[in-house]
Amino acid sequence: MILRRLSQSIKEQNWTAIIIEFVLLVSGVFLGIQVSNWNAARLEQKRADELFVRIIDDLESEKSNVDVLREYYETTAMYAQIALAEFEQPGSVDPETFVISAYQASQWQETASSRSTFDEIVATGAVNLVRNEKARALLIAYYEYDWTKGITVTFRPHYRELIRGVMPYPIQEAIKVACGDQSKPSGRAILIMLPKQCDIAASSADIERAAAALRTAPGLEQALRYQLAESKTKVGAFTTTSRQLAPLIVAIKEGVR
Repeated sequence: MILRRLSQSIKEQNWTAIIIEFVLLVSGVFLGIQVSNWNAARLEQKRADELFVRIIDDLESEKSNVDVLREYYETTAMYAQIALAEFEQPGSVDPETFVISAYQASQWQETASSRSTFDEIVATGAVNLVRNEKARALLIAYYEYDWTKGITVTFRPHYRELIRGVMPYPIQEAIKVACGDQSKPSGRAILIMLPKQCDIAASSADIERAAAALRTAPGLEQALRYQLAESKTKVGAFTTTSRQLAPLIVAIKEGVR
């Protein structure tokens, strides 16, 4: 419509009308571009907001998982210390407690850090929407360092194999039933915990035979000592990771406001 009127005005050499029509045409194009840019920016911000809701949820779930893993390996370390006391001072621990502790010291959980949301944030450039430079640096630094590679959570310990090769299988089953891992839903994750104490359904004679087999198993005490050191290392690493996550979550929440 505007172009038709502008063409007619040019033919008639109506310069006042030409100027008015030209201004209207340019203004219309400019406003159209501005509206398009505004709409694109709005959609981009909406997408970024969704990504940051997800990354905060990821980090909070990861912290819960890390805290539970720390407690898990604190428990395996406790069991390892009890079993090791019996090896070092025979008769200092009753047979049932010794057998349960020796087995529970071998428990292990594999874990992984979820980074798909962070990778999407980087790929879309949304990381630049974290206005606080410190928060942005903390976020990038956290995901650039894969904490799961800093601790041996991805490898099954040798002690785990040894204890299962020595302990009579019915006793192993009794411990699994009474003292096995316990699951706890937390957000999108399932957290695994290890009970700190339990009793098993087994005869005193069977328990004593199992205890005797453990005491005389070649290399088991040495492997248990190494297992204790590994559990302590994991506890320290998970503690450090948890302390890193707590201020990061706060910084990201504040940095995207």
